[in-house]
Amino acid sequence: MASEKIRLSGKEVYELLSNVISVSSDDFAPLFAKKLNAGPFSVLVSIILTQNTTERNALKAFKNLFGATKLNPQQVLSLRVEELSKMIRVAGLSMQKASAILRLSSYVIEKGEEHLLSEDPAKLRDKLISIPGIGEKTADVFLSLYRKYPVFPVDTHIRRISIRWGLVDKKSSYKEISSALINFFDPSISDKAHRLMIAFGRTYCRSKDPRCWECPLRKVCPHAQT
Repeated sequence: MASEKIRLSGKEVYELLSNVISVSSDDFAPLFAKKLNAGPFSVLVSIILTQNTTERNALKAFKNLFGATKLNPQQVLSLRVEELSKMIRVAGLSMQKASAILRLSSYVIEKGEEHLLSEDPAKLRDKLISIPGIGEKTADVFLSLYRKYPVFPVDTHIRRISIRWGLVDKKSSYKEISSALINFFDPSISDKAHRLMIAFGRTYCRSKDPRCWECPLRKVCPHAQT
């Protein structure tokens, strides 16, 4: 564990960042998909599309696919992988993502979309990450956003910030970082805190040239003191 830790509680960090950073559905493809009220399958697809790309490109790909299929699992599964790949090309890794979406479509058709809402969250997580192309982060974003399950998804922004805040160290595993953040923020605000941290990482706590001099946490963050 890092020797110095951020000198505020998770709740205090959340409130401070909430006052200076806004999060909208246009900033996160899964939020946009959820706002459409098109169902849990569409949200899961949107999360797959966000892998290793910008939210802007993921949103473009999602809108292309939604416009063509309304994210109906049967309609999606009727597409050839090449057709689907072309629709979502803007999001990058299009063949890989198309294959994952088709596997997910097959799973949802077999189990029924209601299964994504009724299955025990821990069991659903195991089932989702058993589908090639769906990893821990993708499953956890869905469970946190759609099922309000107490998990904290970890991406590169989250990992970087957690290390800089002194909550974990560079060798910490996905599970260790996720658990540390759940404990830091508390499950009641963890879902919103997750998106707030990502927005914070994009705006201030960037990988290269972090804007420590104007960061709202500069007086309490150990990284800003180095």
